[in-house]
Parts: sequence; C-alpha cells; structure tokens
Amino acid sequence: MNIAQMTVSGNVGAAPEIRDVNGTKVANFSVAVNESYTNKAGEKVENTRWYRIEAWDSGQGKGLVTAVIEKYVQAGITVYCQGTPIVESYEKDGTKMTAFKLKLAGAGSTFRLIGGKKGESTPDNQPSNDVGGDDIPF
Repeated sequence: MNIAQMTVSGNVGAAPEIRDVNGTKVANFSVAVNESYTNKAGEKVENTRWYRIEAWDSGQGKGLVTAVIEKYVQAGITVYCQGTPIVESYEKDGTKMTAFKLKLAGAGSTFRLIGGKKGESTPDNQPSNDVGGDDIPF
C-alpha cells in the first residue's frame, strides 16, 4: 500500500473561495501555521507558514464543502486538515518556486473545526470526516 498524507492545523486566512467544477463544489483557502521559539541569542523568533487547502465535495451536491466549509469556515477560525500533499512548481519574477497544497478528497481525508475567532464559538455539532466517497471527479 502507498500512502502520502500531510496534516495542517492553524488559522484560516480569508473566507474560502468556492467554485463549481463540472457540477462539484471545490473550496480553496489558506491556513496559517505559526511557530515560535527562542534562538541561541535569547531572542523570541516567530514564523508563519501558509498552506493552501483544496477541498472537494463528494458530488451530487453533498459533502465537505456543502455541509461544512460554506457554512462555518471564515477568516480567523482554527481548522485541522489531513489529506494528500500536492507539490506545485511555478515561476515568479523569473525565479522557480515550489508550493505545497493539501487536497481534501475521499475517505482518507479529515477536516475538523477546532475553534472560532476570539469571542465566537463553533457549532455544537462539528462535522468531521465528511469528505469524499467514490464520486471524486478525478
């Protein structure tokens, strides 16, 4: 068996962009993962790394995007995502760049709402593992 999985947990940067691909909803959004540590000089260092998330409905108007992402995901909310890593290469200002994207599709993917923005709460029934099935369009 071959498996490639990646886990990202952090805060959503902006409202998801939701589009239709041949009758199936797809949501794209970015998640910020913060890291902080103290270096050898005793200075506190903080880094933020951004990961792009691409989530697919299972088709027939149901699934992760329709049931959860459209309704609950917004800028600032904390999410947990586990899925297939996709490495993309592109060119920016003549420099070759590499970016990681996490694809949520199928039964091997997990998505959870961890928490809301400060002062807000997430729904009592936090749906998870609502991804996929056999109707993935690729």
